[in-house]
Amino acid sequence: MIDDEVTQRRRKSILAVLYFAPAQTLNVYSLRDELEKRHGMVVSVDKIRADLLFLKEVEYVVLEKDIACLTLTGMDVVTGRRESL
Repeated sequence: MIDDEVTQRRRKSILAVLYFAPAQTLNVYSLRDELEKRHGMVVSVDKIRADLLFLKEVEYVVLEKDIACLTLTGMDVVTGRRESL
């Protein structure tokens, strides 16, 4: 897998984790733990923060400090109603 594919897969996994989280909201540390536990991805908190900044830029998440919340557009990506990343 090339880096772009790995990055896209990780970002889609972040959206999926948020989709199933209570109120579609998690902090970066919980995201890291869920990515490892549910998706088998070992990722640094810094990389998750960078991904969240990208996802915020494309309006898939709202980001307040270290807490991310999935937007309706992000939900559409997870459910396949909208083309992703």
